[in-house]
Amino acid sequence: MKKFLFTIAVLLPFVAAAQTLPRVYDAQRTSEKIRIDGKLTEQSWKNAVPSAFFVDIRGAEYPAPTKNTSVKMVWDDDFLYIGATIQEDNITGSITKHDDIIYHDNDFEVFLDPYGDGKLYYEIENNALGTVMDLMMEKPYSEDGQFIMNWDCKGLQLAVYKDGTLNNPKDSDRAWYVEMAVPFDALERGFMDPRLHKVWRMNFSRVEWLKKGGPEENWVWAPTGKVDIHVPAKWGYVRFCDGDFVPPMPPAKTVKNWCWERLKGNWSDEKYAAHFKKAHESGISGILFEGYDERIFRLCKEAGLEAHYWFWTMNRKDLLQRHPEWGAVNRKGESTYDNPPYVDYYRFLCPTRPEVADTIAADYLKRANLKYVDGMHLDYVRYPDVVLPVSLWGNYGIDQSKELPEYDFCYCDECREAFRKLTGRDPLEVQYPNEDQSWINFRLDAITRVVTKVYETLAADGKFLSAAVFPGPSMAKKMVRQDWGNWPLPAFFPMTYHGFYNEGAEWLGRSVAESVKAVNGKAAIYPGIMYPDIKDEEDFGKILDAAYENGASGVSFFDGPDDAGFDMLKRYLESHNYAPVR
Repeated sequence: MKKFLFTIAVLLPFVAAAQTLPRVYDAQRTSEKIRIDGKLTEQSWKNAVPSAFFVDIRGAEYPAPTKNTSVKMVWDDDFLYIGATIQEDNITGSITKHDDIIYHDNDFEVFLDPYGDGKLYYEIENNALGTVMDLMMEKPYSEDGQFIMNWDCKGLQLAVYKDGTLNNPKDSDRAWYVEMAVPFDALERGFMDPRLHKVWRMNFSRVEWLKKGGPEENWVWAPTGKVDIHVPAKWGYVRFCDGDFVPPMPPAKTVKNWCWERLKGNWSDEKYAAHFKKAHESGISGILFEGYDERIFRLCKEAGLEAHYWFWTMNRKDLLQRHPEWGAVNRKGESTYDNPPYVDYYRFLCPTRPEVADTIAADYLKRANLKYVDGMHLDYVRYPDVVLPVSLWGNYGIDQSKELPEYDFCYCDECREAFRKLTGRDPLEVQYPNEDQSWINFRLDAITRVVTKVYETLAADGKFLSAAVFPGPSMAKKMVRQDWGNWPLPAFFPMTYHGFYNEGAEWLGRSVAESVKAVNGKAAIYPGIMYPDIKDEEDFGKILDAAYENGASGVSFFDGPDDAGFDMLKRYLESHNYAPVR
């Protein structure tokens, strides 16, 4: 069955249709007795301010609807009153049975989330005949939510008035009007009274069939950015005002956004100061620098940004030059010391050796205590890629649809002996190493021990530690032997570079959702976005939607943004009611 496209009438002070989200409507209290006849003639309706005209569900940048729609709202002790004006030159309707699929006709739809959490929200639809379909959603479809069709809005009063003739295409009609009284009692959740909530999330929708056979138009009060009304986080706000009392808006959702940046020694203080100022004003909260320069870190912090030191962990040519025996070894017996995979700088260490973890932890602690450093950031905290992102296979002329021995590490003498003591087996004699869970877990645990050692060393000194990791714990385990969902860190930056995997926003969102679920509230998730892979502002919005709507605490940009990108970020955050951490 097609997913229902319902919208709820939310009253908003009169503004242009291009107003950015969130839409807000101040519904005034009324003491007048309102007769539900569809005519909207009471003084309360005359005093109520109409909402902005509906726009395309995808956003105000899409073509404006060819027929205007607006709503008004007032309330009293018992009811929320909704009045809709629906411009129409040919009023039609055919569905007469309650709870039939109303949007097969032209319809008007209301969505109500009194509790503001996107759970157990309500939908009421009707056509020009006044036929009603009402239901409850346990949560949005995107979260595998199911509709509850046996819910009825008990006590609902609804009437339609038609300024024209029904189902007569030979004349020209003007509009149809919907007037409804929604009982507060019908919207109770358990023993919770919706009247206790003075600010509701709501939306309204109009489905219009401009020609028989479609496609249908979806015109809404608060656009969701895609053809899906079931995105409660994008709905507008309705405030229940009483005289001079206007309820405060709920606080904006707080996000913390980052940039990974390489040091630019040729930039002047003035250029860096302007760059950091622009980043801060756009909604960036912190910079992760690859390297350290006291001058640059100081300028970063003076601009109100956090300054973190991004430092390589297991990929350490400097340590291998002093300790060649520490090199990771592949299944063919080749060491990264003198035979690095893929590129010359891939000089990875074996994580099983205790002295490796001790040395790395000491390195990180020393750098964490440098002036102006707010935290350390682990990078290359893994094995060499046993599987590269698919878009890179052609660069090296390889097919990694199965694991290849030259990219499968670590089979050094130290690891082989440790695995023999643990299991009684030599990993070189394992017939299917990519399927042997004990051997896979051995290597996952080896990296986890290194991370834990570094974390505990820094935590004992009160220092912050985060990590750049591969996207989604399941991909990370397969591709680079990272079990980061079980690391003790407070923040992770999954490198969800969608272009590397020939994917788009939907994939990124699923990866973020998996990551958020894996850490289970114990750590923040800041998905990484490869800025050059962003096509345009629409694509930019879809990528950020996918991140934020799936539970990300913010995002991190690599190789950008430029000034235009910072401007896009600022517009996005302001239009979606996100408040950057300052």
